[in-house]
Amino acid sequence: MGYSDNEFDVIVVGAGVVGSSTVYQLTKRGQKTLLLERFDFLHHQSSSHGESRTIQATYLEDYYLGLVDESYRLWEAQHFDMGPSDAKSLLFVLATCRKNTIPYQVLDHRQVAERFSRQIDIPEPTNAVLMFQMLAFKNGACLKDNTTLVSINKDGDQGLKVAASNGEIFWGKKYVVVVGDWMRNLVKTEGIELPIQPLEANVCYWRIKDGHEVEYAIGNDFSMFTSYRHSYIFGTPSLEYPGLIKVAVHGGYQWKVDLSKPVMIQLCVYLMTPNEDFMIEFLRGEFRKDVVIEGGFSGHGIKMIARFEENPKGNIKEYEDQVGLLKTSL
Repeated sequence: MGYSDNEFDVIVVGAGVVGSSTVYQLTKRGQKTLLLERFDFLHHQSSSHGESRTIQATYLEDYYLGLVDESYRLWEAQHFDMGPSDAKSLLFVLATCRKNTIPYQVLDHRQVAERFSRQIDIPEPTNAVLMFQMLAFKNGACLKDNTTLVSINKDGDQGLKVAASNGEIFWGKKYVVVVGDWMRNLVKTEGIELPIQPLEANVCYWRIKDGHEVEYAIGNDFSMFTSYRHSYIFGTPSLEYPGLIKVAVHGGYQWKVDLSKPVMIQLCVYLMTPNEDFMIEFLRGEFRKDVVIEGGFSGHGIKMIARFEENPKGNIKEYEDQVGLLKTSL
């Protein structure tokens, strides 16, 4: 089709790390793409801001390994998982590694003292968002922030008609929605209730003891880590704030929690599904397969929204049998 300035192959709404990387991948494939964001680019009102994140292949669920392998083409890192020797989650991580031939080492506390740390590379999420946006722009994408959508409708042969609050009108063949918690209101128009719970997560920064700042800094002998016990705790080397190390609890709270011991606390929004698997699905209804929605990125990924219609809790995970087999082989 011939294009005007307001006609696109794909319109992506939401300029976080997922939306921005989606636009980049689309432009790499030659698609004329528009990226819309209701706030300023690189705002701090979502889950994509901040200077450091972890990436790891040690998942409890082995169906993520294909996604992880692809991610490692862009990000390269090492990860240290720790916990009691009978921790079910940790044992299942080992089972997943064995099943999928992922290299790993099992260390006792003495070996940890000797070999615990390694040099790693940690991606910087805010910089990653900007990188994807700039690469997409270089590939020809149109980027617009401070643009709030007010409607999306089918428009005959022209595809999807998108109206913004500033009066601009855009047309696109396909439409990808990655707008975090705002997605719940969008899909309600199609009679779909998404089981996404926004949670407030406290990302805590703790003071490193005097004289030990260098050894806990990024690029030296300290790894990012995860601890499996009653809570899932993770941490990274000192990076964004010299002299401070980031340690936080995976998940979040539906209310603010008073934590007075850390030197500093940053707030981050977690959008959790009941089983912590994210969702990528067609909106269906009148839009059929022209609109894709992505959300609930609570660290994992389920693919079918329809499964929540039959089971509000999704696919509940049971690891008892696999853990028992692993314990007998150790």
